[in-house]
Amino acid sequence: MKIKVNVLSVIIVSIFGLCSCSIFDKTEPTPSWIRIESIDLVDNPSADEGSLSNDITDAWVYIDDNIIGIFELPADIPILEEGNHRLLVGPGIKVSTISTLRDNYIFYGAYERTVNLVPGEVLEMEPEVMYRDEGVSYLYYVVEDFEDSFIEMGALGGSDANIVRTTNPAYVYEGNGSGIVNISDSITAVAFRTSENIEFSLNGKAVYLEIDYYTEFDLTIGLHIDNSPLSPQTLDYLTLNASDDGEVKWRKAYIALTSILDVATNFKFGYVYFIPQLVESSPKNGIVLIDNVKIMSQL
Repeated sequence: MKIKVNVLSVIIVSIFGLCSCSIFDKTEPTPSWIRIESIDLVDNPSADEGSLSNDITDAWVYIDDNIIGIFELPADIPILEEGNHRLLVGPGIKVSTISTLRDNYIFYGAYERTVNLVPGEVLEMEPEVMYRDEGVSYLYYVVEDFEDSFIEMGALGGSDANIVRTTNPAYVYEGNGSGIVNISDSITAVAFRTSENIEFSLNGKAVYLEIDYYTEFDLTIGLHIDNSPLSPQTLDYLTLNASDDGEVKWRKAYIALTSILDVATNFKFGYVYFIPQLVESSPKNGIVLIDNVKIMSQL
């Protein structure tokens, strides 16, 4: 009896071993690869989109309308397919400058082409995208690009400093000029706004503020909403962090305004305001630079 048990045990172990080997020795499929270093934004002749400044950080990759994944650029992307397939690459951004909040930016169209995928081979590409056509579904409003001496921004009441146009090459982001606010250590309050009241889309669809900026102070951005005949609302929304390395390095922000517009009680129109946060206990000299202020709306 004891011998029979040992023999049976050996047989069972042997069978299990053979099955295990067959499971673990299964050949893994070899992926095809797509390499994307960056996604370029190019002009759309059918849109008055203003500057092409951008900060496209991610690629949203689809094969035959099935999402493969979201990849931070640059990226080598494995695809478990071969042969001809429809590739679509959506340009991704950081929503409201938040690294953990990413989206396939709705105002940029996707890059699309047919690709021949070969397992083990790398297909390198340089996708180009553009703003979607303006008109029925999308509306773009260039608030200010500081390209001429008349600017559509100004100081709010009680501000000790105003935003002006600078042509100093050290402070100009692109083109002929940018906006600058010079703040001295004797100044106690600064706030500026878009001059014109803006009629925002209020259908629950996407509304974004795009802006290029450099700031040596934390910069709060908010929305003043006219709810006539009800009381107006002033809503601080987001604070952009100050740069602290002493070198002018411009950044791009895509600020989602959709949720803040949803709280309007009887919206008529409004304006965007900017408030550098001055610390009374440690006053300092510094600057705020902005350029290419745009409102992008989905209709």
